[in-house]
Amino acid sequence: MSSRISATLLAVLVVSGALTACASSPETPHVVPITEVSAGDCFSSDADLTVATLAASCADPHLYEVLSAAPSELGEAFPGDDALASEADARCSAQFAELGRDAVAGLTALHLVPSERSWSEGDRNLVCLIASSEGDELSGSRLPTNG
Repeated sequence: MSSRISATLLAVLVVSGALTACASSPETPHVVPITEVSAGDCFSSDADLTVATLAASCADPHLYEVLSAAPSELGEAFPGDDALASEADARCSAQFAELGRDAVAGLTALHLVPSERSWSEGDRNLVCLIASSEGDELSGSRLPTNG
């Protein structure tokens, strides 16, 4: 299975101790590879950040909400971990700031970037995440509603 680990995300999770599973819901958890999360998904993850347990709804407790998932603009050849992290930092910071100060109080922006292995398998998405600054579970969506 492909792995995606952002040094920033990993450090925050290890420090905060936030690697817990989503609270039980009456529905069977929907588990997908971390490379398959998309904008608006709310999820928790395993310690290796290889799978996402999607919440049935963002109203259910979760650790992360996907702000965006879009391909890197750095070309077809693997650009390296540092280049991908820099691109993701810039993209995710800008998108997080666009949410507005009140909307992001107590939250932090994180990102996932393709590993060299997942890149070679066609994974190009940079994934911007919203998480609690304290590593607490979230409930409810933090994304603006359209319309």
